[in-house]
Amino acid sequence: MTKNSGVKVVLTASATEMSDFFDNPFVAFVAGFPKGPVPLQLLRKKLYPPVERNSDGRAKYAPYGLRKVEALLLENGLDESEVIVVHPFDLDAFVGPDTKVVGISSMDPTGMGFVSKTYSSLVGGGEPMNAIEFRELVTHQSIQKHKPKVIVGGFGAWQLERKGVAESYGIDSVIIGEAETVVPQVFRKAVNGEPLPRVVRIKRSPEIEDVPTIRHAAIHGGVEISRGCGRNCQFCTPTMQKKRDMPLERIMKEVEITIREGSSRITLISEDLFLYGGKNKRFIPNKKAVLKLIESVASYPGVKAIQPVHMSLAPVVCDPGMIQELAEILIQHHWYSHGKKPIVTSETGVETGSARLMRKYMAGKSLPFKPEQWKEIVSQAFGILNDNDWYPLATLIIGLPDEKEEDVLETLELMDDLKDYYAFFVPLLFVPLENCLLMNKRGAELDSLSMARWELLIRCWEYNIRVWRDSFLEYRIHNPLLYKIVKRIVIPSVGRLAGIYYGAKHGKMMKTAIRKMVRA
Repeated sequence: MTKNSGVKVVLTASATEMSDFFDNPFVAFVAGFPKGPVPLQLLRKKLYPPVERNSDGRAKYAPYGLRKVEALLLENGLDESEVIVVHPFDLDAFVGPDTKVVGISSMDPTGMGFVSKTYSSLVGGGEPMNAIEFRELVTHQSIQKHKPKVIVGGFGAWQLERKGVAESYGIDSVIIGEAETVVPQVFRKAVNGEPLPRVVRIKRSPEIEDVPTIRHAAIHGGVEISRGCGRNCQFCTPTMQKKRDMPLERIMKEVEITIREGSSRITLISEDLFLYGGKNKRFIPNKKAVLKLIESVASYPGVKAIQPVHMSLAPVVCDPGMIQELAEILIQHHWYSHGKKPIVTSETGVETGSARLMRKYMAGKSLPFKPEQWKEIVSQAFGILNDNDWYPLATLIIGLPDEKEEDVLETLELMDDLKDYYAFFVPLLFVPLENCLLMNKRGAELDSLSMARWELLIRCWEYNIRVWRDSFLEYRIHNPLLYKIVKRIVIPSVGRLAGIYYGAKHGKMMKTAIRKMVRA
């Protein structure tokens, strides 16, 4: 790479989002944790190293949303020489006096997401890595020197307005929502030197024909299979959006591009794999469509691993046979293992064990069943999934508006029912996201948690450590003696020190939590 006068349109994202976290999508969640005393340079090397670059300096892989913006610009008057996607560390080589606009995609620019809010509080406060790296990006010396227009979009763009920091960060325009219909005109104005709207809020979801096919591969081989959900959970933005399925031909075109550009792994992006192709108003899955999708991707030459991003639990109970047939294919293309056994995994929302909260905030989640059946649905789904070596990564929300003690106790009862299954539980403090029905409600805070809520948080992590610790250590420590030393001496010692520190910071419940986790 050599310094030049600059490319007209430069697209990028923060360092935490322009990394594949050593090819592990789930590890990327830790970018929501505070960096603590660890030097930033060490984190950039050992936790989120930069994506590969091509010989011309372009990022070989980039966040999927950024690839969509790139495709939109190339379809609307700009050519490959005028648009470049780069890692933020390379901005000096591509931002210059001829650069008109820097477009930035961000999932969590100020650390207000569910994971960041929860675990930055738990780990002792401090700014999450996501927020630190975003600020490093927007204040980059090349942007400050040449002053191109700065446009920010992506799932977390709303945070900039909510916190009121867009202007102080030097951001000219913030695009909030599904941006396919507005990106070309906003970028055209920036290129032509015209005034930009400070904030663009998109209320209407774009139609399938407005969504372009990516031109180059995304990080983790991301390929979008559907968008939106339609179940109308009030705490979630995507479930409020109209569900749209991408045509199979377009999906396979993106698979082809991804494989051609060097990735052998495909991540299927959707709010619910099991509802692909489904038209039923009660959310009964279209087994034929889902199986055809997975079979098509799995049979494409060069595809070695397939990772579904999200799933829901009600379709599992609705059609156990579909799960068995899918698992038979996905196990042959597994990304993860538990011990030495290949497994399938994907994210799912358990959220609560309370029938009252289910009925009040997420009645659609249980369809085609009733909210009152939720605990039974979850238990049955976990059993069916585990029978097929499918281990869910399940979120639970702590502190939903109007959550009462009896609601938390019902969730604890559900955790008791699930204790013998294989899963990974992620308890999260409630955060009022943008464009959801609960966006104006107050978020949950760590210092206001009741004993029952602390117990739920403890129970989740005690379970995770018991189920996953040995597999985690065995994967990383191959020397038997070193393994025993780490498990029996290092972890308990670190746990005792952490208990003293966090006990002083958060009180007796946190000290008890760490003691239980170490003993798990």
